Amino acid sequence: MKPLNCIIIEDNQIDRLLFEEYLSAYPFINLTGSFSNPIESIEHIKRGNIDLVFIDVDMPVINGIDFLKSLPDHPHCVFVTVHPEFAVEAFDIQAIDYLLKPVKLERLDKAIKRTLELQEITSKALQYNLHFENDFLMIKEGTAVSRVNVNEIVYLEALMNYTKIITAKKKYITLNNLKSFLDHLPPRKFLRIHRSYAVAIDKVQGLERNELLIGEQRLPLGKTYRQEVKKLIGSND
Repeated sequence: MKPLNCIIIEDNQIDRLLFEEYLSAYPFINLTGSFSNPIESIEHIKRGNIDLVFIDVDMPVINGIDFLKSLPDHPHCVFVTVHPEFAVEAFDIQAIDYLLKPVKLERLDKAIKRTLELQEITSKALQYNLHFENDFLMIKEGTAVSRVNVNEIVYLEALMNYTKIITAKKKYITLNNLKSFLDHLPPRKFLRIHRSYAVAIDKVQGLERNELLIGEQRLPLGKTYRQEVKKLIGSND
């Protein structure tokens, strides 16, 4: 596996050292820098070759979100913070994930897996070409062309500017973002359930707490979409 070059930007020394220890458990992660504030990291980031930044929001001089906005082409990022209220703003600058302190190891693992998946998608995406034809998608992957019936789609997952199409048999990639992709699909067949997910309504098997059961997957139900989803599937939870 290709090494994942990462840096940490965290003003709390204890949190920073703890996160360094967490990342040391991943043999493919190459921690190239650890900084107590964003300003210290500028020259390191300018040198390039950074795959991922783990960054706090509330820091001295400039907060993490404003700092990344100030960069002409900022690296992929995962926010690590005690402030849930900045999540929407963080995702607006295409954060891969938003972790709340104290960080649970399973959530960190999920964020790292999403980063690896994004790397894979980025490397493959240019091989894909997508056309919408009535109830079918024509997906070109290299020289191969797949004709996918819209009814075969189980769910869709957004990963920054890409959308992953999950069917029972195979996964595909499209350069369309999730909103754009949904605009081309029958509106009564698909439902947005989360910032990162949309599902085929007829594939939903149930709801447990704030997760939808669909196939063998459990997908998170976002607060913004919760009432509409529960109304649709007839849940009183």
